[in-house]
Amino acid sequence: MTALLRPLAAAWRAGVAARLALYHHGFLRVRKAGRPVISVGNVAAGGAGKTPFVLWLAGELAAAGKNPAILTRGYGRTSRGTVVVSDGMGALAPVAAAGDEAALLARALPNVPIVADADRSRGAEKILALRPETGLFLLDDGFSHLALGRNVEVVLLDATAPDAGGALLPEGRLREPLSSLARADMIVVTKCEQADPSAAAALAARYAPGVPLFHATTEVTGIFDESGARVRPEDLPGKTLVAVAGLARPEAFFATLRALGVTPAESLPFRDHIPYRPGDLRRIERTAESSGATAVVTTDKDAVKLEGRCPLPLFRVSVRMRVVETTFASELLGRLSRGPS
Repeated sequence: MTALLRPLAAAWRAGVAARLALYHHGFLRVRKAGRPVISVGNVAAGGAGKTPFVLWLAGELAAAGKNPAILTRGYGRTSRGTVVVSDGMGALAPVAAAGDEAALLARALPNVPIVADADRSRGAEKILALRPETGLFLLDDGFSHLALGRNVEVVLLDATAPDAGGALLPEGRLREPLSSLARADMIVVTKCEQADPSAAAALAARYAPGVPLFHATTEVTGIFDESGARVRPEDLPGKTLVAVAGLARPEAFFATLRALGVTPAESLPFRDHIPYRPGDLRRIERTAESSGATAVVTTDKDAVKLEGRCPLPLFRVSVRMRVVETTFASELLGRLSRGPS
């Protein structure tokens, strides 16, 4: 199969190179957002913990009085055009219209405006019309979105799979060659609690020498039922649970459950951003019936789509990411003040 995919990966590489060249030489226009922009992204397709990182960073910036807003594509949403996911004052768009990751961010950051639009500059205009006091933008999944200028480029590397298979899509999981790491202003190695970060650090040193390197860890903040009440892991006997995860790497969630001492009766992986249609819900129910399970345990990202629709009681495992080095925020803000990268 790898041999069959290799020509497609070569074509992808050629397409990426051509697109980067068009932006580099000014044939494709780079727009400005009207406020400083921090881009958060990665060179791979999913799995680096981008959403938990954006959630953490937005919270840090809000606490520092920087009035951040988030620009996102709203991947997986059923809507088109511009959608105000959150106006920063309590109004939220439905999950289907917002996209699962954007909906998760809106629920966790009720005071941060969030707009979904494939045209991020148009999304920025919408936010500024709604909230002119916005101080800066977080460009979610922005590494390859070169149409919007940015002041700081933050790139994430997953410690558990830093080279994402070492090949471009569809042969591997890389969206751009690792050499593109040279565009980063700051690199953060994520999931350092799951794997030795030295391999990721070596990649950063090779492809982005001199770029500041930071480390981030992810920790479970709690298990919650649908009412928001906290539940102890020992109160969730594994034999009564079906674990459900629609992620780029579902096995990471299943590993988290094992670390909590929870071993489900069955584990159901789904594709990333799955909208959970009726057939998917029936599959969950049939799996529970065949295994004797009476409840479902899932991720925050999946919970925003399953709550009120899952045929069984639902529990979600919430996680938090944070950068270990306490100098990260101050260095980020310092770079932000220097102008576009």
